[in-house]
Amino acid sequence: MKKYNDIIFHSGNCLNNKKPFSRGCSRCIENCPHNAINKKKEINLQKCTECGVCTAVCPSDGFTYKDMKSFQRYLFNSQEIIVNCPAAQPLGYEIPCLGMLDNDAWTTLLLLTEEKPVKIFTGDCSNCQDKLAGLAVKSILAEINQQWPNHPTVHIEDLPAEEDSAEPLNSNPIKMADNRSRGSLREQGRDQLKMLFPAIQAEETYDIPVTRQWLKGILEQNSEKKVPYYALVADDKCTSCGVCSKICPQNALHQVNEENRHRLVYEPLKCVQCGRCAETCVPKALYFNFFNFDYKYLTGKILLIEPQVTYCKQCGKQLLYRNEDSLCPACASIGTVPKQMMQAEAGNSKNVISKGDAL
Repeated sequence: MKKYNDIIFHSGNCLNNKKPFSRGCSRCIENCPHNAINKKKEINLQKCTECGVCTAVCPSDGFTYKDMKSFQRYLFNSQEIIVNCPAAQPLGYEIPCLGMLDNDAWTTLLLLTEEKPVKIFTGDCSNCQDKLAGLAVKSILAEINQQWPNHPTVHIEDLPAEEDSAEPLNSNPIKMADNRSRGSLREQGRDQLKMLFPAIQAEETYDIPVTRQWLKGILEQNSEKKVPYYALVADDKCTSCGVCSKICPQNALHQVNEENRHRLVYEPLKCVQCGRCAETCVPKALYFNFFNFDYKYLTGKILLIEPQVTYCKQCGKQLLYRNEDSLCPACASIGTVPKQMMQAEAGNSKNVISKGDAL
């Protein structure tokens, strides 16, 4: 029995390891159709079928297909793109399953169809052990159709492998008219080394997921092209507390305070839509929505909001959320207290502390 190792876990890419969170990301575990991933992000080689769902749902390339860089060179450098799954006839570049392709990957493939022929061949998905991965693909494509109704189309055809096929299904054939599309000899050698020693590749850490790099590359070549992108939005309820920028594991949010001006700056390219910022926002000022982005917006820095900061009218502390009384929770709990009394109590507290320090 084959021991599957084409799916790599990059520990340093995992959001939970980048910046711990009270409710850590577990999309890989929750979405694995074969229950092959445990809480330590270890893969049960007896259960894993390399359907790739874990790589598609992981927002930061914690789990990824180990040949993604080679696949990238094929997509961008070949004059014609032909991709097939192991259950289909081996006519092109074989990937473990279409389930490994996330939203960014499919968007890139759709844009590539405007430059060259793109064909994808599958086996009989309805009878495949990874049919749940096929359903996940349909869900992604349905969302793309909804947000981008006039997008280019990719030719996808059911073409099951023949029983007497001369080539083994898992041979991962790469048939290209131009061998230069495989990259330099040095790149090939480096990839071969990583394939032989998966632990070396698993130690790699990078900020931008590979398929996001694909999208960036194709939009850079077509700077006027716009595609739907799930981006962060901030509304007037923002109080500039700064919590969102502190808990963002991708450093995609920055709070900039200059000359009494508070700004929240957003970098879409780094954002992996994990949702931690919106989840922890006390005033519920952050949410995600689809926008048409071109290369400039995807790779730029966007001023989300320049909020009006409010302070407690009693103690002067910055309010994390606004209320009708303009009081912080501490002042609100003791009621309205004359400012002179607050200052006197503050002075007494300082004297006590000073005496304690002297002792």
